[in-house]
Amino acid sequence: MTNNMPSRRDFLETSTSVAAGLALAGGLNIARSAHAAGGEEIKVALIGCGGRGTGAASQALLTEGPVKLWAMADLSAEKLETSRKNLAAGCEASYDRAQVKGFGDRVDVPPERRFVGFDA
Repeated sequence: MTNNMPSRRDFLETSTSVAAGLALAGGLNIARSAHAAGGEEIKVALIGCGGRGTGAASQALLTEGPVKLWAMADLSAEKLETSRKNLAAGCEASYDRAQVKGFGDRVDVPPERRFVGFDA
């Protein structure tokens, strides 16, 4: 009795080729139509407000252009608040390699956009 089922290797080769072809074909359309206009604001959300997350948010806010920290989430309300305050007012190089004086109005995270807990 002959097995007409393709092997896992055949399946992976075929599906990878098809996925790559679709990605290339679809990518051309996306590249032409997906862009941010010059005046549009980029809103960033920080998930995980420890040292690495706060440092990453700091680096995002250091970029040129209209970038704002829009939402934050963490398991700990205390860690989230500390991160938010440090990003807004600045801190002595505790969350990034370079000391940053704070981002002030670039940190726009009111209480309704602060999420705490496992469902955050």
